[in-house]
Amino acid sequence: MKRIVRHMPNEQYHESDAISHSGIVQALRSPEHFENYKNAGSTATVAKEFGSAFHSFVLEPDLFSRDYAAVDEALLTGTLATLDEYKAAATQLGVKFEALNKDELKAAIKDAAANLQFKFKDDVQAEMAAYTAEKLAGALSSLDELKQAAESLGIATAKLKKDDLKAAIQAADTESKFAFREDVQAACSLLLQQKLVGALSSLDDYKFAADELDVKYEALNKDELKAAIKAADTESKFKFREDEFNRLYGDKTILKQEQADALAAMRASIFSHAGAAKMLSKGEAETSLFWTDERTGLPCRIRPDWMQLNYPSHPVFMDGEWHGMADLKSCVSASKEAFAKAVATYGYDVEAAFYIDGMKEVTGKTVDFYFIAVEKTVPYSTACYKASQEMVEVGRAKYRGALELLKWCQDNYTYPGYQPNGEVETIDLPRWAANYETED
Repeated sequence: MKRIVRHMPNEQYHESDAISHSGIVQALRSPEHFENYKNAGSTATVAKEFGSAFHSFVLEPDLFSRDYAAVDEALLTGTLATLDEYKAAATQLGVKFEALNKDELKAAIKDAAANLQFKFKDDVQAEMAAYTAEKLAGALSSLDELKQAAESLGIATAKLKKDDLKAAIQAADTESKFAFREDVQAACSLLLQQKLVGALSSLDDYKFAADELDVKYEALNKDELKAAIKAADTESKFKFREDEFNRLYGDKTILKQEQADALAAMRASIFSHAGAAKMLSKGEAETSLFWTDERTGLPCRIRPDWMQLNYPSHPVFMDGEWHGMADLKSCVSASKEAFAKAVATYGYDVEAAFYIDGMKEVTGKTVDFYFIAVEKTVPYSTACYKASQEMVEVGRAKYRGALELLKWCQDNYTYPGYQPNGEVETIDLPRWAANYETED
């Protein structure tokens, strides 16, 4: 099926099973590489991401504005970013963020333990100290206190020792008017021991109880501190960098400022080049074309960076207008010699031939294929080149061979690597490395 699809999202285009120029380049390495590329897709790299941004910035500025952004730090001035900034804001709001000390942890447990399931050793001891003091008030302790009590009970105290006097008082005190200090102390001591069973004493005890009650006692981490600040900041005094960043930039791909500056300089260079500016003055970007290869029956696809097809005859600069396909390339060097090497290294000859033939197959129009090469570093020089007939013929032979190979792989359900039969080969040095001479 032959079809032209405009405005197809890039992701949807790359999800297609149809064979692309990139797939053919992988097949020329080996069918195994093609199969891996088909199943796993292309690996994202910094260079590829920059290249995508470059294409969008030059050819589809509206999409670039939607998908990319350089961070404007002025818009984020005053927002909270670091943990120290969070702590400073929390301090202003009276938010506790350090780990709780023992007393603070105790108070937090008490607040959380509505059913009073936990008791604390120091509280029990304080309670029993008050209880004991109350019980000891009026308790008999000295010999004189015992004699006074005995006399009130009509007991003769002469010649009675303290222990005998205590026994006599206990025998005569049928209404239990009197208590003895040592007895009160012993009884209170026993009661204290009973009450202390299960009481929280050590910091580890406190932490255990806090865990049971889901009481936070460790120092707040950054996310917890952020949440606490938001809860306390009823007047919205503070803003967080990550929140503002997401509000301003959402899911956009973020470019460093130097990358944004480079893109601007590269675009300016392109439109300062008369030939490149003429090519991009009219046409359409990223149009997808699909067809079925007649010889192999394999589905194929292309997506020219830029194309202009409305012409009356042969695709040349006619009446001031340009017609054809242009591919935008960022490169290290745009010189003719260096870019020719890039053509050979990256399979741009295959791309040119595949695109020319694909365009002819889908539209019936024969067009030339151009490269707009732009350097990625200062001075961002631009050069434009048309793929020669020889380049196209070499590229055509390569891609035709790749399609025939892939057809065979498809029919035989196998995608071999460099050595299909597992053979062992003898390897030599490349010619340039074989011309090595040892010094005397």
